Amino acid sequence: MDCQSCAPPELRKDKPHTFLLHEPTTCGTCGVGLEGRVVLRGADAVMLKLCTTCGPSEAVLSTDAEGYLAAFLARGERPAGATGDHLFKHTTSTCPKCLTLVPAEVVIRADSRVYFRKDCATCGPSEALVSEDAAYYVRAYAFARAGTEPLKFAAEVEHGCPTDCGTCNDHEQHTCLPIIEVTDHCNLECPICIVNNQYSNHIEVATFGSIIDTLIRNEGQCESVALSGGEPTSHPKILELIAAAQRPEIGRVVVITNGLRLGKDRDFARALKASGCYVGLQLDGFTADTHEKIRGRDLVAEKDAALAALKELDIPTQLIFVATRGVNEHQIGQVVELFLREDHILSLNFQPAAFTGLGGGAFAHDPMDRLTIPGVIKAIAAQTNGALRYEDFFPLPCSHPQCVSLTYLLRLDDGRHLPFARFVDFKRYGTLLRSSATLPATAEMESTLQDLMYDVFSQQDDIPEAPAVLAALKRALGVMFPERQLSPQQAITIGERQAKSIFLHHYMDRHDFDLERLRKCCHHYPQIDGRIMPACGFNMFHRGAAKGKDTQLAPWGRKPWTTGGDGQIRLSVVT
Repeated sequence: MDCQSCAPPELRKDKPHTFLLHEPTTCGTCGVGLEGRVVLRGADAVMLKLCTTCGPSEAVLSTDAEGYLAAFLARGERPAGATGDHLFKHTTSTCPKCLTLVPAEVVIRADSRVYFRKDCATCGPSEALVSEDAAYYVRAYAFARAGTEPLKFAAEVEHGCPTDCGTCNDHEQHTCLPIIEVTDHCNLECPICIVNNQYSNHIEVATFGSIIDTLIRNEGQCESVALSGGEPTSHPKILELIAAAQRPEIGRVVVITNGLRLGKDRDFARALKASGCYVGLQLDGFTADTHEKIRGRDLVAEKDAALAALKELDIPTQLIFVATRGVNEHQIGQVVELFLREDHILSLNFQPAAFTGLGGGAFAHDPMDRLTIPGVIKAIAAQTNGALRYEDFFPLPCSHPQCVSLTYLLRLDDGRHLPFARFVDFKRYGTLLRSSATLPATAEMESTLQDLMYDVFSQQDDIPEAPAVLAALKRALGVMFPERQLSPQQAITIGERQAKSIFLHHYMDRHDFDLERLRKCCHHYPQIDGRIMPACGFNMFHRGAAKGKDTQLAPWGRKPWTTGGDGQIRLSVVT
């Protein structure tokens, strides 16, 4: 699948294969045990191997790639009457105690859930819940698609995944969403924070500009660049950073914020509006108790003030809801209602809680009882009175299919929103499933929407509300594809009020870490030394906070804010 929402295909090329899964294997020369990468290439299923002694090699597993995929999916069917664990596949995970990479059995149990079974030679066995719906987990693999290569890789393969991160040329996806941490200062101390703020660094504007230069050199163009932290609005030069990122090759600049400054400082909110940036607002609930548990104190009034400022100034907004078992899952429907009600809120991102960073040590959690993507989808369906259904959501093909699920909702002319799944066959129109907050005005999208409109017209007796869907599709095509020529930036943003999106992105922690997922991560943290780091690998192995603050780094780990091999910070240090 060409990732045309990020850049036209002439700028980047697809991988020559579709990465499917990891499986244990051995080097054909020296016999050492390896984790192989199974890919579908043309008509073949192929095992790619990397031995640090003998080098790369490969072996053909099947000359019928479609048959291999079908047989693999069939392995996920738990036999009727089975009483024990049903082994679906293998992968590599981490020991939750010592963080060593260990083999993991992926098993399906009688409760129709998926678990990792691990056994560390030092710490002993452990288990973790991975998915609350085995059928969803298995079916997701059918959505695997070829990744897209960047124009330039930031690192070379030497020792294999995850030690070569940077990203290396064995990585299976380019950078769809770069998240630049511009500060490690924050005005909250959230018990669930997935990073570990040091209160030491604000990035310099020139250094930030060099990161943007690197992204453009490596990627050509980016649909979005997110500024994060810490709390990015605590950076004394945040408006200069936003301006530095406003490049023709960057479609949107998104500031991910807790909203406290936004609600208190209307002049600052107006400056954000004038800058043309978008806001990603953390909003994990609507009551004092949910905020206290997740963010450390009652934030109801401050979140209401931030929401009011965003609405008054009509700032394009994404809501970010960290869904946490036993804390705020009962308020999922309420945030969906807010999202659907307000025109300036373009996207809603649910993040099932992951326990790294400060939260890895400070937030009480049970790895066998947690929210996963299917659990959040079920809560959405149960709490929205039919506005959204479980079957409206599909795995995102551009990342690993276990990482993200999504749905797009077409805005009808009467102001309602209808999920695309109600009138789209995604097996045919897979190009609509993309890592994009809104539908981009690319030539591919124009052709897709036109074909879709013809299909809806020809099948309107079988599609509920077909006349309303046709009218909305016709309107969207007229708005997104005017007679005048669009710049690349306009092509990304012009259609953003025609449809909304809901994403569910489950970051990994030491319990459910899956090296297979890391290999196709497309959410990356660019670093000041030029590395482009897959988010979950960086959180696990490089922050020094995988089990809470002061966790020992992995042997290959390098903390943020460092340049060069000596690990010294070469930025202005704020005390």
